[in-house]
Amino acid sequence: MERIKLVAFPREMGSKGKTKELRSKGMLPGVVYGRGDAPTPVTLESKALKKALSTAGGMNVLLDMEIKGDDGASVETVMVKELQRHPLQYDFLVHADLLRISLDEKLEVKVPLFFVGEPVGVKEGGLFQVQYREVRVQCLPAEIPDSFEVPVEALNIGDSLSVADLVLPPGVEMLEELDETLASVLIPQEEEVDEAAEAPEEGVAGTETEETPGAADEEADNA
Repeated sequence: MERIKLVAFPREMGSKGKTKELRSKGMLPGVVYGRGDAPTPVTLESKALKKALSTAGGMNVLLDMEIKGDDGASVETVMVKELQRHPLQYDFLVHADLLRISLDEKLEVKVPLFFVGEPVGVKEGGLFQVQYREVRVQCLPAEIPDSFEVPVEALNIGDSLSVADLVLPPGVEMLEELDETLASVLIPQEEEVDEAAEAPEEGVAGTETEETPGAADEEADNA
């Protein structure tokens, strides 16, 4: 996995107005957690972080973050744990949680799935349905896959792919149940005929109806 250098600066916890001012200057407030150390508030360039994530194609990127301060600089290897985005402007980052990691300790991460090709069954009228967009795996940080490519061209109507069909690189352990379905080609649903609408209603002309009890006896008495 590619490692990207990133520069950050210590940050004093302040008011909402102060963090809003930072964002207006293109800076992103964040906090570095993990490995038994105290949480460290930092500030980094929002544009630089977005570029790093774009280069890696997702959240699973190793960041060699240099934290510069008055007493020098320190370097920590981190990963993005969580990003907060503006509710109306998705590309506008509001806050970042960063996780300290060790290159010698395995991590649990989510790896995205990319379905490649058009299933044969879809060309014949079937419906392609995806159940999983990502899967959980465990491995060392340097062995985290960028993604899993899942070929689906051979799927006919009624076929499916499960977690067991994924090919894992060496050192990567799957954490999902192997029999979980990733994607399938469904049989197209035919329109059901409304039999009730076609059936004749009771009591209409040309159909037999039950005689009201006692009606025959009343006619006999009047004869």
